[in-house]
Amino acid sequence: MSDNPSGLILFLGRLHPVLVHLPIGFILLLAALEALALSPRFKNAASASRVIVVLSVPAVLCSAGCGWLLSWSGSYDEQTLAWHKWLGTALAPTIVVLAVLHWRGRMKSYRVCLFATVALLVVTGHFGGSLTHGRDYLLVFRKAPAQELAPSLLSQDGTPNDPASQPVFATVIQPLFDEYCISCHGPEKSKAKLRLDTAEYVFKGSSSGPVIEPGNVSQSYLLKRLLLPEGDDDHMPPSGKRQPTAAEIALLKWWIDVGAPVNKTVEELKMPEVQ
Repeated sequence: MSDNPSGLILFLGRLHPVLVHLPIGFILLLAALEALALSPRFKNAASASRVIVVLSVPAVLCSAGCGWLLSWSGSYDEQTLAWHKWLGTALAPTIVVLAVLHWRGRMKSYRVCLFATVALLVVTGHFGGSLTHGRDYLLVFRKAPAQELAPSLLSQDGTPNDPASQPVFATVIQPLFDEYCISCHGPEKSKAKLRLDTAEYVFKGSSSGPVIEPGNVSQSYLLKRLLLPEGDDDHMPPSGKRQPTAAEIALLKWWIDVGAPVNKTVEELKMPEVQ
């Protein structure tokens, strides 16, 4: 793995998320055609499969190659990346074998290999999705933290918690980072070596230095990036992703302005009302 990949390598690597959809589409289409062909009504459904399986070979080779280059960026969780990278690499020869079997007319072996490939594709895609969006991307749907103040309403003994007695960071600020930032700055993926999944990492900052200056909103790099016009290349979250509301940005500003405390409660800090 290169410590400092060139701009060309990073450019080619970033083609991976685009190219990867081609072999995925081809393999799923092949499986769908074979499934349809089991019905007498659609017995000729797989007649175009030879062309599709041949096209899938260069598609998967290009996608896997770009994926390897992207892995050199060093912005991903090593364990999840290793699973995705090696499973994705295994897909390339598997699809080549698939094409050879089809070309030689060994259709029974081809179909067995095809549905095994689909299973491998699903597992590989799971790890790829975890790298990009986090492990719980498909299962967790959060409300905007500014609209839902307390993430935990019960104490350890089962009695109700008073929301005002909860720490502001864990109750209000961390859920904002979880909602808008973790997909690029979390355990699985940490662009610029910045993680925002715990208070410790928030204050550790990025490869360029601190991103929060307690008590100084104007010098807090995280807020500077957040307040850039959405069309600006340096704006965060990136254009096209869900953006925090004006009220949620106001909460972040307020938290930094009062010193970016971690353990102080809502009641102690007199949190402003969110419109």
